[in-house]
Amino acid sequence: MFFNKSVGNLIPLRNENSLTGSQFIENNLNIKNNIRDQNILNEFLIGNIPDFLRQFKVINLTLQNDNLSYLVMSDYLSIGCDSDYVRMPMSPLTAKIIADKYDCILPTKYMVDTIWENSINKLQPKPWGPPFDHSMSDTYRYGIHNETINKQLINKDKSQLTSGHKKDVVINSNLLFVKNKVCIYGWIQPSGIPIQDENCSSHDQYYHDYSHGIRLIAKDMMLNNNLVNAYDILNHKHYYKFLTNQQPYNGQYIYT
Repeated sequence: MFFNKSVGNLIPLRNENSLTGSQFIENNLNIKNNIRDQNILNEFLIGNIPDFLRQFKVINLTLQNDNLSYLVMSDYLSIGCDSDYVRMPMSPLTAKIIADKYDCILPTKYMVDTIWENSINKLQPKPWGPPFDHSMSDTYRYGIHNETINKQLINKDKSQLTSGHKKDVVINSNLLFVKNKVCIYGWIQPSGIPIQDENCSSHDQYYHDYSHGIRLIAKDMMLNNNLVNAYDILNHKHYYKFLTNQQPYNGQYIYT
């Protein structure tokens, strides 16, 4: 059966000598954003992610007489091992390369809400606060914010579906017309209300800061027990409602 939660097997095995999360932060403290993004990409291309992220979680949805199931990474893309990992913000262009490499997609706003609703660990957003300037993208903030998140996971099972602690980089049909932008949404509070409404216009496609996270969803989905492609569902005249509250659209080339 396809849904054996083994989609993580598509991710290259991590070498035991790969950098830990804290080592990556230390090595990139004084690196320009574009070089750091290349370094991030290099780590993910060789499978430097913690093992617990390889076991994707199942989301099951019903729409009238139809059923869709898809697999979700339990937390945001992170560099390192199970005992020392850092959730890694990056540009949407880098995120899309990784998603394609791992045979995954980035979520829509609707999917982010669905994932949050199904999450066992609903964490509090922890905004850094001012100054709201270029320092939001400094590498040291990535490590410190990651530690703030992990404090909330003490005595919790970190392998369970976990949400609320990052803004998601999402795909949106507006990005087909508003080029060279990144769309972000999230920091969903325990009340279910997001701090960050969907925003597809404020930042260019190279922007990322400490608050951003990359959630991967397996591209292969199960519709009524048939294997289907997520992008086909998103662009289907009826089934798109499983994945978006917009109209059907072709999301395959967003962020390319």
